Amino acid sequence: MSDPQRPYGAQDPTRRQEPVHPGEQPPGVFPPPGQASWEPAEPAGPARPRLDAGRYWAGAAATVLVCALIGFAASVIFVEVFDIGLYAPPDAIGAGDDASWAGAGAVFALLAAVVLHLLVVVAPRPRMFFGWLVGLTTVILAVLPFAGNPDPLAGAMTALVWVVLGLAVSSMLGAVLGRTLRGAVTPT
Repeated sequence: MSDPQRPYGAQDPTRRQEPVHPGEQPPGVFPPPGQASWEPAEPAGPARPRLDAGRYWAGAAATVLVCALIGFAASVIFVEVFDIGLYAPPDAIGAGDDASWAGAGAVFALLAAVVLHLLVVVAPRPRMFFGWLVGLTTVILAVLPFAGNPDPLAGAMTALVWVVLGLAVSSMLGAVLGRTLRGAVTPT
């Protein structure tokens, strides 16, 4: 009996005891600010992040261009300047080794951009899965030149080119995603 206005405390028999029905406003309780009437709120689940697709694909296109130039530059530097042979990727159009490296860098970046976009749509932690996918793909591409009985120097330099391309794809598309993903921020 600490409060003379409430001799029964919280168990006041004069208070309304029947349950409050959905949509009915309890006595003395006002709706939250910005809400016209008392309605039960829907449970707040984690918000799905949204991708600003236009900006994402502009960044992805820039990544494809940079990776094509990395492949072309690597071919020119190793083959033409240092006279170290590289194991060139398949030349689909017959344009030569320099163009095949440019094409390989562009295709690698383009496929990675498509995969990252799909991961943002369906995966709970797209950056983590993307990092693993690019890392494992880079390892596979870097080890392939050592299959069979290759020239060790050419194999090592070809592996180096693939590692640089993998790092470029991962870092650039990761940065593009960081600037174009809106909504819930998921830790990487």
